[in-house]
Amino acid sequence: MGATLAWKLVSFANALLIALYFGAGKTTDVYFYLIMIMGFGLTFLQRMNAAVIIPEAMAQDTQTPNGGRALLNVFLYFYILLAVLLTAAGFCCPVALGKLLSRFDLAQLTAERGLISLGFLLFGLQLLVAYLTAVLEMYRRFTAALFTPLNALLPLVCLLCWGRTCGVVSMIYGFLAANAVQATVFLCVLKKELHWSFTAWGTSGWHKKLTANLVSNQAIELANIISSVLPLYLLSGLSAGMVSALNYARQLADSPTEIFTLRVTNVSKIQLTESAAQKNWPQLNRDFLTTQHFVLFLLTPLAVFTCFYAPEIISLFFERGNFTQQDAHSAANFLRPLMAMMWFMGPILMQNNVVAAGRKVKESLPYALTGIILFIVLVPVTMQIFGAYAYPYTQAGCCMASLFINYLLFKKHFPQVEYIYSLRAAARLTAVNILALFPSALYAFFGPRANAFFTLLFGGLIFLASLWFLSKKSGDWTLFTRQFKNRF
Repeated sequence: MGATLAWKLVSFANALLIALYFGAGKTTDVYFYLIMIMGFGLTFLQRMNAAVIIPEAMAQDTQTPNGGRALLNVFLYFYILLAVLLTAAGFCCPVALGKLLSRFDLAQLTAERGLISLGFLLFGLQLLVAYLTAVLEMYRRFTAALFTPLNALLPLVCLLCWGRTCGVVSMIYGFLAANAVQATVFLCVLKKELHWSFTAWGTSGWHKKLTANLVSNQAIELANIISSVLPLYLLSGLSAGMVSALNYARQLADSPTEIFTLRVTNVSKIQLTESAAQKNWPQLNRDFLTTQHFVLFLLTPLAVFTCFYAPEIISLFFERGNFTQQDAHSAANFLRPLMAMMWFMGPILMQNNVVAAGRKVKESLPYALTGIILFIVLVPVTMQIFGAYAYPYTQAGCCMASLFINYLLFKKHFPQVEYIYSLRAAARLTAVNILALFPSALYAFFGPRANAFFTLLFGGLIFLASLWFLSKKSGDWTLFTRQFKNRF
C-alpha cells in the first residue's frame, strides 16, 4: 500500500505540473488519450494474466515441479513479439493508427506523430512489464511492486528537466525509462533467483479447458474495454481540451478507489471466500454488510463534499499557469459525476466479491453484460444530445441500474445475503451526508467570500461537524467505530 500511495502522490504531482506547463489543449488531449487507451489495453491483458494464465501455470507447477514454466515462456515470447509489433506499427504509420483509434483531426495527429510513435513503444513495454510482474508475484517475489513508484518518479524528473523545451513528450521519455529498468531487473531476477530457463517452452501444457477459460474470461473484458474506449473515442472528436479536462478530474476521482477501496475490498474477498467455502452464509452476510458500510462511511462524505465544492477543489489544485478558468470549469463538470462513480465502486466491488467467493462468475455474466451493453447503447445517444459531460453521468446512471440488475442475481443465487438491506443502508448514509452538507452549503452561499483554500477549509469543518452529529443520531458513527476497532 505504501508503494501505491507513493505512486499516486507523485502521479498527482505530474498532473499538477502538466496543468501548469501546458493547460488543457490539443497536445495534452493526444497525450492523455494515449495514456488512457494504453491503460484500458493493459487492464484487459492483466486480467487475462491474473484470471487464466497464472492460475493454470500454478496448477501445472503443482502437478510437476516447474511444470508451468514452459507455458509461462510461451506467453513471455508472445508479449515480446507483441511489443515488437506494436513498436513497428507505431513508427511505420502513427498518423493512420491515430486516425483509426480516435476522432482527432489529421493536422493534430500529424503534429503529434512523434508522441504517438513513442506511445506505441511504451504500450508494448508496459504489457511486458505487467506480465513479468505477475510471474514474479506467482513465485512470491512481491518486491516487484516496490518498483511501481518509478512509473511516476522518472516521468516527473524528465518533465522537470525537459518539459519546458521538449513538451509533454518528456513524460513519455520518463515512462520508457521506468519500464525499461523494470523489464531488465525482472528478467535478471527470473534468471538469478529462480534459475529460469528461457529455452524451455512449448504448448504441451495447453488444453481445451485453458482455451475455453481464456475465451470466456476475456469475453466480459472485451465488453468492458469497448465500454471504456467508446466514450473516449467520441470525446476526442469534440472541442479541444475535453480529454485533458476529463483526465485531470480522474486524477482526483480515481485516487480513493486505488488507495483505499480496492485495498479494503481485496482483503474482504479473502474473508468472503473462506466463509463461502465453509458454507457459513450468515458470516458471509455479516462480512458483506459490515465491510460495505465501512467503505461507504468513508467514501460518501468525500463524494458528497467534492460534488458540491468541485469548482473550488479544481481551482485550488490546478488553476495556475497555462490552466485557464475555462479548463477549470470543464474539469469541475467532469469531477462531479466521476465522484458519483467513485462512490458506486464501493458496493459494486463488494457485490463482485460475493459472486467470486460463491463461484458464480459464469452465472453472473448475463447480468454483467446487460449493464455494460446498456451503457454502450446509451452513451453515444446521450453524448450526441447533451455533449461531453453526458458520458460520466450516463456511466453513473448505468451503475445505479446495475445495482438493481444485480438484485435479480442475488435473489436467485445468494438469497442468504441481505441485498436490499445493503442498499437501504447505503441510501441512509447518502441521506445523512446530504443533510450534513446543508449548513456548509449555506456558508458557501451566504458566508464571506474567500479564496478556494479558506472556502474549502471552513466549509469542510462545518460539514464534518454536522456529519458527526447526524451520524451519531443515525447510529452510523457507532457502527463505524466498532468496525474500525475490529479491523485495527
